[in-house]
Amino acid sequence: MSLNPIGCSPIARASNPIGKGCSQKLNRAAHLFNTGLKSLVDDIKPQMPGSNLIYVNAYRVIRDIIRDPISKGFNDTSNPCCEVGVAPMGILCRIWGSTCPNRSINVYFDGLHPTEAVNVLIARNAYSSNLTNEVYPINVKELAQL
Repeated sequence: MSLNPIGCSPIARASNPIGKGCSQKLNRAAHLFNTGLKSLVDDIKPQMPGSNLIYVNAYRVIRDIIRDPISKGFNDTSNPCCEVGVAPMGILCRIWGSTCPNRSINVYFDGLHPTEAVNVLIARNAYSSNLTNEVYPINVKELAQL
């Protein structure tokens, strides 16, 4: 599973000195890590006979939602669904804090983690996508049939 576009998370946006947009520096770092992780799928296979590894590109799913949220059924791409603390502690939900009434339209549940609705889209891609830039080298459905 790839790293998410962490530069677009609510905690990163709140800490971004340039403004409230995504931190491209953090996103470039995540993308670099993900590129190396995907290459490991092929590189490590000879060292693990009988194993089958899959790379799931969660980064792309979340990035695509952030770029065009309405077409994916989301309205809020930048705010957490739950009440979080003040940065730099604004990652997790506050105990007894409020939550949004409809989590299915938010991309982020807390300051860093995607909502269940986003995770469902990631899981669907992992299971059935035939695009190698979304899931590599095969999807979970094909893996289950091996």
